[in-house]
Amino acid sequence: MNKYLRKYRERKYLFRIMLSINLLIVAVMLASLVSAYWYSKKISLSSQREANEKVLSQINYNISYMNETVKNFAISLFYDNDMAHLLFSREEDRFEDTTRINKLNKTIAYNSYIHSIVFYNSKRQRYFTGGDSDIANERSNLMPIMEDYLEGKRPLYKMQLMPVEFTPDSKHPERKEEVFSLFLYDSLDSYSKSESVLIVNIQPEWLFEKLDLLSSRSAAGRSSNRIFILDQNREMYSPSGEETAELAAIRSEVYRQLDSSQREVAQFTHAYRGDKQIVNYMVNPSVDWVIVDVEPYDHVMRAVEQLKAVFFTVAIICFVLAALASHFITKRLYSPINVLLKQTQRLPREGDAEGPLPEEKDELGYISRIYNQMIERIIGDRSRQKDNENILQSYYLRKLITASSSFTPQDWQECVRHSYVKTDLSRECVIGVLKIDQYDKLKARLSFSELQLLQFAVANIALEILSEELRADIVDLRGEHLILLAETGERGDDIYPLLTSLLNRAQKSFRGYYGITFTASLGERVPRYGELTLHYEQALDYLLYKMNFGRESVIAPEMVKRILNNGESQIPPALEKRFVEAVRANKREQALQELDRIRGAIAGMSYDAVVQAVVRLGILIKETVREINQNKLSPLLIDLRQVDRLVFENETLDEIFEAYETMLGSLFVDPKQLSENKFQVIIETIKEVVQANYSNPNLSLQEIADLLKMSPVYVGRIFKKYETISVADYINEVRMLNAVVLLENDKLQVYEVSEQVGFTSQSYFFKLFKKRFGTTPKDYRIKKSVGS
Repeated sequence: MNKYLRKYRERKYLFRIMLSINLLIVAVMLASLVSAYWYSKKISLSSQREANEKVLSQINYNISYMNETVKNFAISLFYDNDMAHLLFSREEDRFEDTTRINKLNKTIAYNSYIHSIVFYNSKRQRYFTGGDSDIANERSNLMPIMEDYLEGKRPLYKMQLMPVEFTPDSKHPERKEEVFSLFLYDSLDSYSKSESVLIVNIQPEWLFEKLDLLSSRSAAGRSSNRIFILDQNREMYSPSGEETAELAAIRSEVYRQLDSSQREVAQFTHAYRGDKQIVNYMVNPSVDWVIVDVEPYDHVMRAVEQLKAVFFTVAIICFVLAALASHFITKRLYSPINVLLKQTQRLPREGDAEGPLPEEKDELGYISRIYNQMIERIIGDRSRQKDNENILQSYYLRKLITASSSFTPQDWQECVRHSYVKTDLSRECVIGVLKIDQYDKLKARLSFSELQLLQFAVANIALEILSEELRADIVDLRGEHLILLAETGERGDDIYPLLTSLLNRAQKSFRGYYGITFTASLGERVPRYGELTLHYEQALDYLLYKMNFGRESVIAPEMVKRILNNGESQIPPALEKRFVEAVRANKREQALQELDRIRGAIAGMSYDAVVQAVVRLGILIKETVREINQNKLSPLLIDLRQVDRLVFENETLDEIFEAYETMLGSLFVDPKQLSENKFQVIIETIKEVVQANYSNPNLSLQEIADLLKMSPVYVGRIFKKYETISVADYINEVRMLNAVVLLENDKLQVYEVSEQVGFTSQSYFFKLFKKRFGTTPKDYRIKKSVGS
């Protein structure tokens, strides 16, 4: 038994499949059952609402019919000529009155729903009654209630049935009876007792009996269903005649719903002390009554609750069936994994030679770990193999390039067999060198990996473009440059224009991608690979001629030969002389022209001669500047040390001579500008003296001039010319600004502020302050303190 339990504990993934299937089935099933329960609940409430509305509509119709019937009866009686005598006659005729009252009683006897009728004759201020004895019984308060309506003590609604509750016997006040009263009079306005009125009282039993009957029908025999009426005064009348606290709360909620929604027919749920009730109401506009039906929520939802129990039972059954089905299905689905698990368990495990799988992993995690270990071993073996191949490739390529004379045919066969070189070096080829421009500056700014990435980009771009026309290789020996190997084929010397064109395209593409340039140099044609080293060193020498041809150039052997055939090795003395004389004479344009001619002469020299000529030119500029400075009162401000660094910090003549031109530009300065610079230095010095000594009461133009060892008139004239303000006014301005700071921030007295900013006279300080700021120092401080 323990064996099987351990087996299943190890199969965690199997349990996850089973659990996922069961959870999915249960989730879908529960969602369906909840939806069905919610929909059933909604349908039950909707069906109950429709049934209740039908009951309320029946009651509403009966009330409207009763009100219309009573109203028609009252109108016919009111306008009966024979009965009109009781309402409007001024003279009393007992015989006629008795006859008409007898006729009235007969009319009441023919209409069983009439309780009693009252005629009020306002001209005689007399009541005539007929019908039930309660209307004339002295122990009954029905007639006094009628009088209250006529006297305005109770609200009276013309031609509308109004429920009236009265006590038929004052000796038994607990016994209550009800009638529905209808008042009819001529006036369209509110009633006054100066007007005769007809009152018809209707027996409510027939309506209450119908309410009881409909209530029992709607509740299907359950007495918990209640129907009651709310009259025009929001008073409740029901067959039971009792108004409980719960019904009172329901009544308030009905009118709240009615006032907020303005709907004449509606349903809502009301909770009172934890008991929920379903309330339906309907408004009868003919009598302004509200018919209310109240049913317990539990009774309506009883069938739905039974359905919920059924749903719960079905859910349990489905869950059990789903568990059994998923166990069977997952066993079938798990079969391939089980086979794979048994196979991997045969492999040696690190630290788990025997026993169950680690507790923190499932079987797929275990298989994944074994798989990763195998992959890591394979990758490690391949990596070591690749490293060894790279080491061998680098070894053969270095030997081929740097020691080709010792490169044996067996070495060459090894290179071919392993495809270390794609170019057939057994035939004639060209070797060249590619180097990124300003490599030393990039090396100081970029990381090693970033430099390697740039080298890789140069090699890829160049090789891609070169391969379009010929067979070529780009070899990276992890140095500061790349080596180009290209077959010449049958082209001979025509290979150089083709290589130049292709390399120019590569240079343009590389510059477009990275904003960086590279220079290429090409050696002489190599007849066989044994002479590669000689021509490689030649290509390296040719790369030095980037000094002559500039960055992003392709230096071919013919270009270098033209320079070497030139034979010039120094700057012509006549050029040197004209250049020095132009500098001494402060002739900018002539000096720059001569410098350009010197550059043209140097550009045609060999690399060594170029270096010597540039150094010679630097020495010449330094000597000329020193000679000029010895004969001038204001020496030329130029850093002569930068001349020595030009050759070593720049790669091309263009850069070197551009620096020389900038350097010479600082020599040729307009005398007027020098004079203005001199005056600016004097002005700035005056300002510094004032800022440092404004608190000194004796500070003046004379003291500043003495400090500078200059004439006061000269100092004042220069300051006034360039600052448009006198020295004295500037001293006062600085003092005023500092006084403002002290007034705003310090707790000093005004006279103390005056002294600290250099005024000996307080009145003079007040005068200058008011002129400058438009107010006295004291008022200024008050305004600032109030404003803050």
